[in-house]
Amino acid sequence: MMNRVVVTIDGQDYTVVAEENEEYIRKTAALVSGNIAEIKRQGRLGAMDCAVLAALNVADLYYKALAASDSLRAQISSYAEENAALRSEIARLKKAEK
Repeated sequence: MMNRVVVTIDGQDYTVVAEENEEYIRKTAALVSGNIAEIKRQGRLGAMDCAVLAALNVADLYYKALAASDSLRAQISSYAEENAALRSEIARLKKAEK
């Protein structure tokens, strides 16, 4: 089901239509709006420049999260392989005891 939510970003109202729930949509809009506000506080940039820099900041967060996720997946895979090897070694040692 599609949700329709009106959010305010940088003083402008936008209607967002998405499958995500209202809380999630508002949270994402707040992230963007907060980024724009932070950029505006740092200098005299136009609205478009602020929006572009905010988009770059969010893209940076996204790619860093992807990298962290990939790193965790690799670590979990390594642990799973180590676990399988240790289980195999335990089984081998138990057979040797008999």
